[in-house]
Parts: sequence; C-alpha cells; structure tokens
Amino acid sequence: MSEKFDVVVIGAGLGGLAAAGYLAKQGRSVLVLEHHSIPGGYAHEFKRRGYRFEVALHALDGAGPGGWAYQQLADLEVLDEVDFRRMDPFYTVEFPDHKVVAHADPVAYEAELIGHFPNEADGIRSLIDAMINVFFDVRRFVSDGENKRRPTFSGIPNSYPHMIAAMGQSWEEFMSAHIESDELAAVFSTLWAYYGLPPSQLNAATFILPWVSYHLYGAYYPEGGSMAMSRAFEATILKHGGEVRYRQDVDGIEVVDGKAVAVTTAKGLRVEADLIISNANPNDTMLRFIGPDHLPNEYAGSVKEATDRPALGSLVVYLGLEKDLIAEGWPHHELFVTTTYDLEEDYAAMREGRWEDVGLVISHYDHVDPTCSPEGSSVLSITTLAPWDYSDQWGTHGDLDDYSDNKRYVEIKEAAGQTLVDRVAELIPGLKESIVHIEIGTPITNWRYSLNPSGSIYGSEQAVDNMYMNRLSEGTPIANVFLTGAWVFGGGMSAAMLSGRNVARRADSYFSGGSADSLFAPDLEPDDDEPVMREDELRLSTPAATTAPTPRPSHTLTAAVSGREINFASPGLPTVLVFHDQDSVKAGAAAVIAVRSEHDDAASVTVANVVDLHSVPKMFRKFAETSMRKSYARAEEGLSDGRRAEDYVVILPDWDGSATQGFGFSDMGEDIGVVVLDTHGEIAGFHRGESATDEALEDLRRLAD
Repeated sequence: MSEKFDVVVIGAGLGGLAAAGYLAKQGRSVLVLEHHSIPGGYAHEFKRRGYRFEVALHALDGAGPGGWAYQQLADLEVLDEVDFRRMDPFYTVEFPDHKVVAHADPVAYEAELIGHFPNEADGIRSLIDAMINVFFDVRRFVSDGENKRRPTFSGIPNSYPHMIAAMGQSWEEFMSAHIESDELAAVFSTLWAYYGLPPSQLNAATFILPWVSYHLYGAYYPEGGSMAMSRAFEATILKHGGEVRYRQDVDGIEVVDGKAVAVTTAKGLRVEADLIISNANPNDTMLRFIGPDHLPNEYAGSVKEATDRPALGSLVVYLGLEKDLIAEGWPHHELFVTTTYDLEEDYAAMREGRWEDVGLVISHYDHVDPTCSPEGSSVLSITTLAPWDYSDQWGTHGDLDDYSDNKRYVEIKEAAGQTLVDRVAELIPGLKESIVHIEIGTPITNWRYSLNPSGSIYGSEQAVDNMYMNRLSEGTPIANVFLTGAWVFGGGMSAAMLSGRNVARRADSYFSGGSADSLFAPDLEPDDDEPVMREDELRLSTPAATTAPTPRPSHTLTAAVSGREINFASPGLPTVLVFHDQDSVKAGAAAVIAVRSEHDDAASVTVANVVDLHSVPKMFRKFAETSMRKSYARAEEGLSDGRRAEDYVVILPDWDGSATQGFGFSDMGEDIGVVVLDTHGEIAGFHRGESATDEALEDLRRLAD
C-alpha cells in the first residue's frame, strides 16, 4: 500500500527545505525525501576530533531586515532558533601591490577603494551608485510581480531599465562604463569566485545583486554554522506536521496521462502526491526520474543543455589546528589571496589545476563562531574553484565506485591540497606544525553528497546568456512538477531559500486552481482567451512617409519552430511579408489571415510574419521563443487535415531588426508594414498604413495576371 501526501519534496537542500516549510505552514501534508543522512545540501557540516567544519558557507547575504534571506528566515522561524552575526569587515583581499579591506558599510568600503585608487574616485562612486540602482530595480520587479503591478512585456524595459541592462551584459562590461584601471577592476571583482566565472563571462546582475545585499543588508554567519539553519528549517517542517526521511534515494516519478502521481525510491518506498517539488538537479528529475518519453523533445534538450553547462566545483582543505589564531593576532574571517590582477589568468589556473597559481580564500571560522573548535584551537579552510575533469577526473578515469579507496585519487587529491597548505603556511607561521586534522574535498566529493553533475557548486554556469529568464524555469511540462534550487535560480544559499519561497508560492497557486509566474520571469504572452482581431477591426495609424528600399534587401531569415529558411532575394514563390513587433502581434496576425483568406494554397503564395525583436533584451529571448512556439501551436491546431504547419505558419524572428530596417520600416509598434515580393525577390508592393493589407492583395492579383 502506498502512502499519500499533498506534496513530496525531493532533496533537503535549502531550496527544498524552504519550499517544504512554507507549504507545511499552509497546512499541506508534506514529505521531504533526502538521499543523505542529514539536511541542508551544501548547508551542512562534519565533525572530527572535536572540530566542527563548515562545508560551504562563507557568508550569508541579506540576513538583516530588508535583505533577500531575512524574510524567509523570519517566515520559517529560523530567526527564533539561530543567532546570526554580521561580519565587519566583510573580507580582506591581498593582491601583489594592494591589500584592501572590504568594510561592511558600503560608504566606508568606497572610501577604502578611493584611498587605493584616488584617480578613480568618481568612477568608484558612480559604479556603486549604478549597482544600487540595479538592485532596487530588481527588488521592485519582484515586488510588483508579487502584488500584480508588473507591466506587460513591452513596458518592462522602461520600468526597470537598470535591471534589464545588468542582466544582459557581463560584469566586465558593466564595470568598464565607470572605471578604467585594470587593477581596480580586479580588486572590486574579488567576489567573482563566489559565482564561478571571471568578470568577462559572469552575468553582471549575478555579481551585483549579492554584492549590494551583502553591503546594505549584511554579510552574516549563523552561530552553529549553516547546519544550524538547516536543522531549524527541518524543525519548522516537523512542527507543522511535515516529515523528513533520510537515506531515501529517489529513483522514479510516475506519470499517468501527463500528470505526476507518485515518487519511488531505491528502498522500495512509493509515495503518492498531488504535487512534486524537486531540489535535485534537473537532469535527474526530468530525464531520469520522469523520462524523456513524457516530455517535449525541445524541453528535454533544454534540460540536457543546462546540465551540460555546469559551473565549477571546488577544492577545499579543512584544517583543525591546535593553535589559537585569534590570540596570535590573525585578524581575518575571510582573506582572499590572489597572485595576479589578471582574473582571466586566475580562472585559467583554476580550470587547469595549477594550484600554485590559483586565487585562494582562507576562512577562519572561530572569528564568527567560537563554538566550532576546542578552546585554544582553530578551524581553518582553504578554498579555490576546481574542475571536474582535472587529471583524468582526479585519477578515477570516470570510475566513481569506491573512488575514495582509489590510490591514484587519494594521491592527486592530497598533492593538490598540500600545495594549498604550503601557500597558506607562508602567511601563518607554524601552521603545518599545528595541524591536528586535515581533510580535503574535491568536485567528486561535492558530487557524492549533492549528486550535482560535475560536482557543481552553483548549478548551471552563471554566464551572461544563462541566467534569470534564460535559466530553466521552476515550472515544467508536467503541470504538477516544479523545480527549485541553484539549477533554476542560481547559486548561493540566500538564492536557494528565495527559490524555495518562490516555488512554494507557485505550488499554492496550483492547489488553488490559479497560476503564479516566477518572481523573476515576466508574463510575456497575451491571454490565451484573448480573441485574434479580425481584419475589419483593425484601426491602424497613418505613419510618416516610408518608401521602398533601393536596392532591395537580400536577407535570409529562419522560421521559428519549423526551421524553414526564407531567402528574400529569391523566394521562389510570390511572397507576402508582414512586418510587426511584439506590440503589434494581433495586427500582424490579422493581416496574414486576410491574405490567406484569398490565397489559401501555400504552394502558390508564401505568407510570413517578420517579427522585429531588436528591442527584446537577450535575457528575454527564450521567452520570446516560447511565445512564438505557442503561437505556432495554436495556428497549427487551426489547420485542416493534410496541411503542413511549416507551409502555413511562417514566423520569422528578426532578432537584430536588420531585415525590418533593410526594408525601411521602424517603430513597428505603431502599425504594420506589408511587402510583396515576386518570384525573383523583386519588390512588387510596399505598403504601410490603414490600407496596407488591401493594397498587398491588389499586388498579388496583378502578379497573377
């Protein structure tokens, strides 16, 4: 006999725990299944010889009032159980010629930077101001989404311009608009390693949002470590009637008639559920547990693409020291040590495993949590980013069964760790002699405990084109299956908690029969029940005079969904091109319908929508593609038997607007333009205004004669 719950949550990472906590508090029956023996995902600890080692957390951003994490911590009663200590200074960084203290107060940190780089004072100030503008744009975007005040798609760029700009460019590009010094850029970018990519590749907003959150709302560390947070989340779930079961490896999600009905585990447990939330990686969730047979091919491909772009893992050396570093005057909780101002070179060293050259983070946890080591002792960790495939996958040749007993793996791991220890020993006299316990974690260790592909610590890499609207959505093609965590929301513990809150919100809407979009994804499409305007309902404005181009444009555009190519220089058939943008979609559709009503044979006339999308930010392109796919599917449903959609539904995205501009059109939101081409690509008609469609039909009649 199967058990039954309202919600089953797969994975007890912070995203899964937060989602489970919210839903349990709402009165839902909730079961969390976790393959490990403890909760938290990367938010956990291990203990050796009286020392407590923090697995991953360096600093939690925004745990003060108003911050990203604060509301979740308050809602889920964590603040009632755990004390959080704000760090000041946040960190210190040592470069070859600069040692810079990142004060918690952003104005104090600004002054510190100006002291080192006085010629860049104006740029430093304008950069920080610009970052704060981005942060508040995003906060308003989220708030407007929660309160149903968010504008339609076309209004988003004007309503949140700082957010749109930052999400569509690299951190390096963002900085370069304000500062010139390469050394300053390197110093200011110290936290890039928290996010897994150097400034040239890292999405600007991914750097900016936590940076502002750290400095305005605090960089915190919980007393008792991140495990104290995880246990507090667990306690809230249990208090409100939920359950958490450990050592349960999920191996399947049963789907019947397009709906998930049950979760199974390797131990033979079968649990029925009305809704499933997975904090596991999407490849396991969608392709292994559910299976590609239940998914559209395109979605299955996007899942594979996401997990084929994992962020880096980490190499961490955990040290228990019989040495009181605080008493000996070591002043840092977090000290970054970087051998070069060239962060591209630093990243290359990490990817290649040149441990003698990589940037390091030295974390001394006794500064923020004296309970982590015996009296008179210290806990220290040394961290750097590290690749999965280093030295033939760390000497395992890809065979991960009993990898920890593999002699070659142990040799490679210990050699890498020893190199890091040797470097830190140059900064801390007597370090080696005081080591009581040493343990080394690699990307394979990360994989063992998290099951994340390639041991990634941030989910999918956080590149410009792979964040926010371009990441996998929490929603899936299975209506009652949701995703949460780093693979959909981005890396970081506060992000994981926010992801859990967001998906719980969507789950609650699912149960109530409503819908809720992601807080970070706008509604880009018209309502499904909104009727398509008939041609006789159109009231198009009369534009300024527009003339046909000379010579004629020779663009080739590829149709959405079908992949059909249309070459304007030699179309082969008389062709009607209807130009519009996302704001004049209905007018464009009406024009196509009007032409097809007189020329319904695709073998005699090609009719195509050319959609000017040059104003669509790159971060929204996947949503524009989704909108076009849905338009294609709706049009396909209306075709009579025997008609191929690729012949009759031709939607040509003009991403850079070059085809639209080449034909002399602009400001397509005002109305549509219609161009008729003969079989040789010569312009037989060029129209804009109220009578454009009627005039195009006259052109076709003349061509037929």
